[in-house]
Amino acid sequence: MRSDSLKTFHQAHLSMKPLAESRVAYDSIFHKGGKYYYWITQKLFKEHFLVFEGDDYWCAIDPIVDLEGGTDFYADSSRLLYWNTRGIRVQGKFFDNFSFSTSIYENQALVPEYVSNYIDQFGELRPKNNGGYLQEHAVMPGYARTKPFKTDGYDFAFGQGNIAYQPSKHFNLQFGNGNLFIGNGYRSLLLSDFAINYPYLRLETNLWQDRIQYTTTYALHQNLIRIPLFESVEPTYERKIGTYHYLDLAVTPNLTIGLFEGALWKRSDSLGTHEPNWLFLNPIPFVNGVILGENQEDYNHVFGINSSFTLNNNQFYGQLLIDNNSPGAAQIGLKSYGQFIKELDIQLEYNWATNGAYSANNHRYNYTHSNLPLAHPLGSGFNEGIIKLNYEKNNWFVSNKTVYIQQFLHDSLPDGTNLLFSEINALNATNKQKHILLNNLELGYRFNKSYNLQAVVGWLFREDYYQNTHQNTTYVYAGIRTRLKNKNLDF
Repeated sequence: MRSDSLKTFHQAHLSMKPLAESRVAYDSIFHKGGKYYYWITQKLFKEHFLVFEGDDYWCAIDPIVDLEGGTDFYADSSRLLYWNTRGIRVQGKFFDNFSFSTSIYENQALVPEYVSNYIDQFGELRPKNNGGYLQEHAVMPGYARTKPFKTDGYDFAFGQGNIAYQPSKHFNLQFGNGNLFIGNGYRSLLLSDFAINYPYLRLETNLWQDRIQYTTTYALHQNLIRIPLFESVEPTYERKIGTYHYLDLAVTPNLTIGLFEGALWKRSDSLGTHEPNWLFLNPIPFVNGVILGENQEDYNHVFGINSSFTLNNNQFYGQLLIDNNSPGAAQIGLKSYGQFIKELDIQLEYNWATNGAYSANNHRYNYTHSNLPLAHPLGSGFNEGIIKLNYEKNNWFVSNKTVYIQQFLHDSLPDGTNLLFSEINALNATNKQKHILLNNLELGYRFNKSYNLQAVVGWLFREDYYQNTHQNTTYVYAGIRTRLKNKNLDF
């Protein structure tokens, strides 16, 4: 049995997500509460939809839905916008050592114009017979590559999941298809869940009575660029390997400091295969960057620091990205839980990145996966301020999120967000700036904590100013959803 102090240190390492089940409060996953009289109300308000359990196993099956409909009153109030997600999640645990989770999503969406404008620029690139590339099939952040649906909608499906094995309290091995997040804030400047899913292998080690956590992750990434000299009906994409090392130290139960190294390595060429540089297997952090230096054409790396400090019901947090190709990026933030009004949570966050952050000598090894940024949605060259408010009582909640963005555009690129085409020597900041103000207000009722079933009505207002033009969005919507996955559409 652990002492209380060891349990405290065990709960300190919460910045590497998804969290291992052993680090999460028990009732946040296996929620149990008071009995409801009817079976249907018990399932609706308290339990997982289906549960199978015995002495050495536990398994739950839950539906996944996100049924949302609304209209953009600024664009065309008669045009119906919607998001239609159906799916299923299965999760389980066996013998206290093995656990798994798998989810399947099927989606169709007709989204506001600003979302279409963003996701269309990251679509698949297919070589044309007369040279150059044809861009098609937009990429929905956090979800999947899309195909056209009706006139101007998107159809996309995907699966995600993982299998974990914990032979002892010191080691955890996880293999999955999904995405990872490192940080304590709303955004991450190191590694976020904004990009779509990818296969990964994650090894976690806990030492010194759980005060040190070290995680090594190997991932398979890709650029959505078809290889032209590949003889098949559906040519493969350009592939690259991602390695992520994260060393997290609990200095005290309230103070943690983490050191991060992320790197992308060449895995394919014009023939579709390329023997990798086997240094990528090295699990020791910060060594590869020293050995390979900054001038590699088929390698790119960044370093970072993540920290958090908890005082009473407040958490101060921050990140620093160190990129030798630019001044880098930084984050500072505060979360306050019920300090001023009981049940009112407040989050303040500021993010900054220079032009050139995350970029490599060869743009194919920029910090991206499936053409989307692996860190912040805006790529590089921006200032961003975020204010989040959330009040919840008796299952009713009101949330409001305000985001202000100042974005610096590039000389040679139409949009500063697109890292895929940005090489270091092309990232020259100009006086061209884009200003975005977004506010999203929601009122909802949370039926069930076990699979986060909730009904909401919402209002999203967005203004986008660029030189002498501006774009407005006034989206009003209502829906019912099981919010098990972030929907990252606030850019």
